[in-house]
Amino acid sequence: MEMTPDAVAESPDRETTRAELLGRVNRSWLQPSPQVRSAAERPVERSRAPILEKLDQILMPNVSFTNVEIGRALTTLGAASVELDSTDDGGKGVNIVLVDPTGRPPSVSIVLRDLPLRRVLDLITDSVGYQYEIQADAVIVRPGGETSPLETAYFPVSRSTVIRTTGLEGTAGPVGVKPLTRSGGAEALLPGTEAAALKSFLQQAGVNFEATPGSSLAYDGSGVYATHTARNLERIRGILSRYNEVRQVAIEAKFMEVQDWVLEELGVSWNIARRGLARVDPQTGAPVLDAYGRQVFVPQETYDTAGTNRTLAQAFSGSQSANAIIIDGKPVAGTQAPRLPGSVSLADGATALANITGAVGEFDVNAVIRALAQKQGTDLLSAPRVTVLSGHPATITVAQEMRYPQSYGEIQSQVGSTAGGGSGGSGSAGVTITAGTPQDFATRNIGVELKCTPTVEEDGYSISLDLNPKVTEFEGFVEYGGPSLAISAGTSVTVPPGFYQPIFSVREVSTKVTIWDGATLVMGGLTREEVKKVEDRVPVLGSIPLLGRLFRSKGESSQKRNLLIFVTASLVNPGGAPARPMRDDARLFSGEESNRERVSGSGGGEARDKAPGL
Repeated sequence: MEMTPDAVAESPDRETTRAELLGRVNRSWLQPSPQVRSAAERPVERSRAPILEKLDQILMPNVSFTNVEIGRALTTLGAASVELDSTDDGGKGVNIVLVDPTGRPPSVSIVLRDLPLRRVLDLITDSVGYQYEIQADAVIVRPGGETSPLETAYFPVSRSTVIRTTGLEGTAGPVGVKPLTRSGGAEALLPGTEAAALKSFLQQAGVNFEATPGSSLAYDGSGVYATHTARNLERIRGILSRYNEVRQVAIEAKFMEVQDWVLEELGVSWNIARRGLARVDPQTGAPVLDAYGRQVFVPQETYDTAGTNRTLAQAFSGSQSANAIIIDGKPVAGTQAPRLPGSVSLADGATALANITGAVGEFDVNAVIRALAQKQGTDLLSAPRVTVLSGHPATITVAQEMRYPQSYGEIQSQVGSTAGGGSGGSGSAGVTITAGTPQDFATRNIGVELKCTPTVEEDGYSISLDLNPKVTEFEGFVEYGGPSLAISAGTSVTVPPGFYQPIFSVREVSTKVTIWDGATLVMGGLTREEVKKVEDRVPVLGSIPLLGRLFRSKGESSQKRNLLIFVTASLVNPGGAPARPMRDDARLFSGEESNRERVSGSGGGEARDKAPGL
């Protein structure tokens, strides 16, 4: 059945998805609860082959051979392993088999005490130039140590193993690993290739390629072809097997910032002037009237409390100079210079609540009442998520890019005098001003940035985090430099600098910590409160009970800001699912908790969404 456009428009799928996504935003404001796992929840160590466990657990209390053929020595060790094996896996001891086609076995002379069977085999085979290979059901010993004939083996290698061992994705390589170079005209691996980095890594891990003629390593994108001695091939297999397991971490970061600003102000400013002579028009001699038709008098005495009872803006705002081009003392162009950044608003642009004008006898009275009660707040929530391989950095950026100039060209002003045709033959001045050109633009992120490098520890449960969250905000511009002055032909020109640079506020935390899988790290301490107060009064009059309130000015402005950063690290498998299940309260942080209520009935189960508080 084909859906019509009208049916698509009326489909509830879009509205359902939209409501669910917005609901997740509301639920994200829930602070994550700490995740504490019991010892029973800790994962057990990954199981190893039974024969490897036996070789490491069987302790040989006393080993003494004097001129004993290696075959007899190995037979004795195999018999002793049966008696000393305390494991319970269906079989006792270790099968140790000598394979020597030459028929000329060497003699062993060695004395050892209290060593694991595996270490005993290492020392015995090394003393006679033999090697051994651990197979699923037996240990095979054959002639040839580091100088034995070379063999070629293939080892499947995942992409994550290459990245973890070489670090070639976006970096120069792991610390201390130097890619091989061409030497002696022989065809060696080129620097910077993945094969060269793998070979260099194995070289530093104990597999000697340089001292073994004919040894080589090739990488075809999915596996490694290595040519080396059987013993070193076994080493390569053991090294690469450690990296076969994909270890990756899901980083869930949450930035919660709450800001609240409150301003309260109440004050009265008085202006009292005693009338003098009536003001008349000098041309007509008629009395001058104001806008209300009242006669205007020249004041003889003036009493003003505006300079005594200050507002918050008058008490804390700095003076602002006109950012204008001035010719002969008169501004001809330009705008007001930008104010310096301020974190607390002082409501300097607010108008008075009331302006009362009247007359009391021979006095003109003007009262300006300023009353303010303002409140505002901002809430910021950022909850980015990212999954990254263990040991590699992840960067989360939720920001806007701001471009600004780092330098300006020179401001040029020129004043020239030209002959004019006016009376008296006076000259006129020509003014030319060239503004500075913005240059060398830079880009700055305004918002939230998080740099995190997680490393899964050997227990497969703990995660070490190298965290560096940063919140950058744009505060405003500030002007640098001094004005330029040019004087010519009796004309002076003053040009403001006009070099504006932005000011940013940065809140940054850097820490290193180890947490358990699924645990949440809280970073705070970024709380800030700024309070500004002013309380002025007219002496004597301001102290009169009740009536003195008319001669006082009082104001307070406060701003509170709190920023909390939550980071949760969880192990995930290549399919994106958690490596081990989390409890229900852990899903609150990941946004997966949907407040779903399960209703059971005789006809089966039904799941429905339940809104919080209903």
